[in-house]
Formats: sequence, structure tokens, C-alpha cells
Amino acid sequence: MRNEQEPGSLEKVLADIADERAAQDRMWGVQEFPDGTGPEFAGGADKAKDDCADAWARGELTWRHVLAEEFHEALAETDPVPLRNELVQTAAVAVKWIQSLDRRNGMTEHRTKEGGGRTEKLVRDRIPDLILSTGRRPETRVAERGEYTSLLRAKLYEEAGEYMESGDPAELADVLEVVHALAALHGLTPADLEASRSAEHTTRGGFSERIVLRLHP
Repeated sequence: MRNEQEPGSLEKVLADIADERAAQDRMWGVQEFPDGTGPEFAGGADKAKDDCADAWARGELTWRHVLAEEFHEALAETDPVPLRNELVQTAAVAVKWIQSLDRRNGMTEHRTKEGGGRTEKLVRDRIPDLILSTGRRPETRVAERGEYTSLLRAKLYEEAGEYMESGDPAELADVLEVVHALAALHGLTPADLEASRSAEHTTRGGFSERIVLRLHP
């Protein structure tokens, strides 16, 4: 079994990646963006694949070719399942590349990026007034519309995570507030949302009967 401290160790590379991901979360919090992928990138995926095959045939294959092929194949996907598969393959190739670097150059200590991140978050409308009432002066700005959508999506993860962590049903009200704000972006009122929920309940039922479906491969 390979020692974790041996250059090229998979365990060491994955530990460095976990440390970097934790540092990113400390800097930026939860981030939620559209995928930005699609069939318009299929041409790039085909070219990257051809470049990789040509380099292999010439005996000039590099990690750049392999990673570029996986990355461009991910860009061409829109369905979540194959997109996820391609991203996992892309990440796996990046990990193998790091292992190769470590074997060739010796293992180095990974330094996570710290500081300089976004020290701000979306808050409820009256939070600045509540801060003022304590004698402090809040620093605020108004989010652009596109940014607002991303911030709301991240807020949904934040609020749902707080409920998952505490189990306090009061946290569900915060989740609902974010859901209503997201619905408003789609032109839906709370009444519209309830009507949609009710129709879905009528058609497919709710969760009160605690039914668990057994899935088979």
C-alpha cells in the first residue's frame, strides 16, 4: 500500500484538494451558478478528442491533451447525469496529473488560498435597520439582477443547511422566505406557488404516508 507521504500518493492529493475546497468555502461561501454548457461546445470537444488521438499517434501525448479532451467533453453536455460523469472524469485526470507531478518533482506542501474573498452575503431587507438600531453602521449595496439570482440560490443552500444542522423547525420559515423570493423571480406569487404545490399533491400525493421506494440497478 502506498504511503500517504510518498510522492504521487493519491491520499495526499485528495487531502490537498479537500483542504483547497474548504478554503474556497471560507473565502466565497456556497456558490451556485448556471452550468453554462451545451451542444454549441460539441465542436470543441471533437477537436480536443482529435488532438489527443493525433498526439498519441505521434508519440507526443501530454497531460494537457488528456485533460483538455475531458474538459471539453464536459462543456458539451447539458443533461445532469452525463455532465456529472464528465466532470468526475475531468477531476480524476487532474488528480492523476498532480500525482505525476509529485512523482517527478517530489511532493510539495499545498498552500491554500486564504483571504481576499467575498466577505458579504444576501440578507433580509430589514437587517441593515436592525444593525443601525444597535449603534453600528452597516456597509451594504444592492445586487445586480443576475447576481441576485445566484445569491438567492446560494441562500437556499445556506438556509436548508442550517435546518439540516440544527433540526430546528423555525429554520424552515427562512427556507420558505427564500423559496418565495426565488418564485418571484419567475413571476410567481406565493398563491401561485401554493396552487402549483396543491396540484402536484393531488396528482402525486405528499409524503405523509412515509413510503420509501426500493430502487434496483
